[in-house]
Amino acid sequence: MRTVTTGPATSTGAAPRRYDSSAVAARSLLDRLAESGLDPAARRWVLAALQGDDALAACGRGEEVPEPPPELADAPSAGAPAHGRRSFLRRIEVQGFRGIGRPSSLEFPAGPGLTVIVGRNGSGKSSFAEAAEAALTGRNLRWDAMPADWRDGWRNLHFDDRTEITVELQLAAEDGPTRVTRAWTGESVRSARGEVVSPDGTTAPLRSLGWDPELARYRPFLSYDELGKAVTGRAAELYDTLTALLGLTDLTEAERRLAKACDRLSKQRDRPGHEHGHLVRRLRASDDRRAAQAADLLEARDIDLDRLASIADDDGPADRQQHRVLRRLRRLSVPERGLIGDVVNELRGAAMELAMAAGTKGDRARGIVELLNRALEHRERHPSETDCPTCGTAGVFGADWERRARAEIKALQPVAANAAAAYERADNARDQARFLMAPMPSWLPPDSELGRVWAEWEAGAEIADLTQLAEHIETVGRRLRSTAIAARKAAGEKLDDPGDGWGELAEQLGAWVRDARAANAASETLGPAERALEWLAGIAKEIRAERLRPLASHAEQVWHRLRQERRIDLEALRLVGRGARRRVAVDVAVDGSENEGNAPGLLSQGEFQALALSICLPRTMVPDNPFGFLVLDDPVQAMDTETVEGLAAVLAEVGRHRQLIVFTHDTRLPDALHRLGLPSDIRRIQRDATSNVWVAESGRTGPAGTPAEGAPPAGGGGAGYGGAGSRTPSGSTESGHAGDLLGGAAGAGSDPWRDYGSQPGPFSDLGR
Repeated sequence: MRTVTTGPATSTGAAPRRYDSSAVAARSLLDRLAESGLDPAARRWVLAALQGDDALAACGRGEEVPEPPPELADAPSAGAPAHGRRSFLRRIEVQGFRGIGRPSSLEFPAGPGLTVIVGRNGSGKSSFAEAAEAALTGRNLRWDAMPADWRDGWRNLHFDDRTEITVELQLAAEDGPTRVTRAWTGESVRSARGEVVSPDGTTAPLRSLGWDPELARYRPFLSYDELGKAVTGRAAELYDTLTALLGLTDLTEAERRLAKACDRLSKQRDRPGHEHGHLVRRLRASDDRRAAQAADLLEARDIDLDRLASIADDDGPADRQQHRVLRRLRRLSVPERGLIGDVVNELRGAAMELAMAAGTKGDRARGIVELLNRALEHRERHPSETDCPTCGTAGVFGADWERRARAEIKALQPVAANAAAAYERADNARDQARFLMAPMPSWLPPDSELGRVWAEWEAGAEIADLTQLAEHIETVGRRLRSTAIAARKAAGEKLDDPGDGWGELAEQLGAWVRDARAANAASETLGPAERALEWLAGIAKEIRAERLRPLASHAEQVWHRLRQERRIDLEALRLVGRGARRRVAVDVAVDGSENEGNAPGLLSQGEFQALALSICLPRTMVPDNPFGFLVLDDPVQAMDTETVEGLAAVLAEVGRHRQLIVFTHDTRLPDALHRLGLPSDIRRIQRDATSNVWVAESGRTGPAGTPAEGAPPAGGGGAGYGGAGSRTPSGSTESGHAGDLLGGAAGAGSDPWRDYGSQPGPFSDLGR
C-alpha cells in the first residue's frame, strides 16, 4: 500500500468559524472530556484551546478559563434533521459574459436529477458554469489562477450592452424562485454588483442570503482544474476543505492552538539553558568585578536569581576614583595646533636673529651697556661703598665714575640697539614657550600614556637653546596633542558606558534572569498543557476518523464503480498531521500489492481524475449542505470509455438525490447514459461566430416510466438501474440496485442519506 498526499479539491480554504456541525464535534469532545480522568489543570487547557487564543493566554497566566460558549452547550444532536433550506437551480441567464454575447439561458427542473449539456470546445459550456459561480460567489477559481491579462478578458467582444448574470434558485418551503443577479458596471472583473430578489419581490444585497460560509464550505461547483488539483495540489488545502465539510475546523484549530501553546512554553522553558553558556563566556571575558561575581553565581549548583538580578541592576561605574579622572579628562583642554605653531615659529625667528647679532659691535656694546647698568644699580643700592666689588680697587666708585658710566651708556645705546632687540625677542619667545609647557595636572595618573607624554613635555621648560626648545615643542607637542585628544575621546566613551562594557552585560544578565523566572513558570505550566495536548490529539484523531469514515466509505464506493476492472484499490482516506504538516492521505494499492515499492505514480492521468472525483463528489451528499445542486465542468477528460461508463452510473445514482448539472465536450458520457438506460436530461449547446449561444434538447435517457422531473424514482429497478440481468459498465451481470453505490441496498424511493444521524449506520456522522 502506498500513501498519496493530496491537494485541494477547491482552493477556498476552510470556511469561516461557525457553530453548526463544528459545534457538534466540539460538544462531542466536551462530553468525552467530562467523562475523562484528566486532571483539572489539564482540563482547563483543553477548554481554553476550544475557546481561542485569548483563553489560552489567560490559562497560561493562571487565570480562570470561562465555561464553553452557549453555542457549544446548545449544539444540535447528531440525529438533528438535515438542512431545512436546501436550494436547487431553476435557471441561468447570461449576457455579455465570456463566450456568451446576446442573452442566453438554461432552465432546469428544480429538484434532483442529472442534466448533461454537451458541446464542442468554445461552445459556451464553461461560460455558463463560470457565470453561475461568479453570480453566487463574485469570483471564479479558474480566473484566480490565470495571469492578469487573461482575467481582464472576461467581457464578451461581440456584445456592447450590459454584462449581467441571473441565477434563479428554488429554496425549500418557498413558493417562488429566488433570483440572484450580478451586473458589471466597469472594466474590471471586480466591478460587479449583486443583489437578491426574493419571491415576494423584495430586493437585498447578496450577503442577505447568509451563504458566504456555506459557499466556501460546500462549494457547489467543480471544474476540471479543481479535480486536477485535488490529488496533486497543496496538501493543506484539501485537509482544510474536508475538515470544514465535516465540521472539524474548530476541533482542528483547538488542537493547533494547544500544540502551538505547548511549543511556545517548551521554548520558553529551554531558552535560558540555550543562552547560559554564551552568557557565562561573555561575563568571564570582562574585567568588571560584577561580571566575575555573576559568572560564579551562574555556574553554581543552585542559581540565586535574586542575587543575579541585584548585580544586573548595578549599572554604575566599577571604580569611582577612575570615574572622576574620566570626567576631568573629558573636559581637559590641550594646546591648539595653531598656537604651538606660532610659538615654534617665534622661537626659531628669535634664534636666527640672535645668531645674526652675536659677535658684532652692537653685541659688544649691548654687553657693556648691560654691565654698566648693573654696576650703577649696585652703586644705587650701596652708595657708601667706593671700592670695586669685582677687583677690589679702592675708591673707584665715586660720583666722577658714575658720570662717566652714564655718559658711556648714552654713547653705546644706539650701537647696541639692534642686538638688544634680538636678545629681548629671544627672552619673550622663551617665556611664551614656558607658558605653553604648563605643568602636568596633579589628578592625571603619571603612569598613563598621557601622563608619560606630559612629563616629557613639561621637562622642555629647562631647555635654554631656542632651536632645541622649538624642536621639543614641535615634536613632543604634536604627540601630547594627539594623545590628549585620544584620551579625551576614550574618557567620553567610557563615561557614556560607565561600567566599561558592563552596561551591555548587565542588560543581558537582567534579560537572562527574566527568562529564567519565566522558564520556571513555564516548566510548571507545561506539564498540564502537554497532558492536555496528548489527550486532545488522541480524541481529535478518534473524532476525525469517526466523522471521515462515512465520507471515506462513500468515496471508496464511488472509486470502486469508476475503477472498473483495474486492479487499483482505494483503501482509506485519512486526515493526518497538524499545522503546516497537515494533509489528506489517500491509501491506494496497485495490483493487490501493499509494499512501499508500489508507487502512486503508476496511476494514469485518468485514474488520478477518477480518484479526485471519488474524493470530491461525496461533499454534495452531506446533509448539512444547503445546496441541493452541483455544477461539474468537464469531469470526463482523460478518462477511458470504461471509466466514463462507471462515471455515468455514479452521476445517475447521485442524481436520484441531488441536482447534477454536467457540462462536457465528450459525447461518450451521454452515449454511456443512453446505452446503460440511466435517467438523465441530455442537451446540446452551440455557439456561432458572433457569440450567439443556444441550447437544444437532445432527449432523455432512462427506462420507460421514468418519474417526473425533479422527483426521485418511485421504483427500485429497471435494467438501467442494475436490476436483475442488467448490464454494468464493465459488461458483467450483477444483481442488486444501483443504490448500493451510496451505502447499501435501497428500497423503492429510498434515500440512503435520509436516516442520516437518526440511527447508527455508515453515514451517521458525516457532516455533523
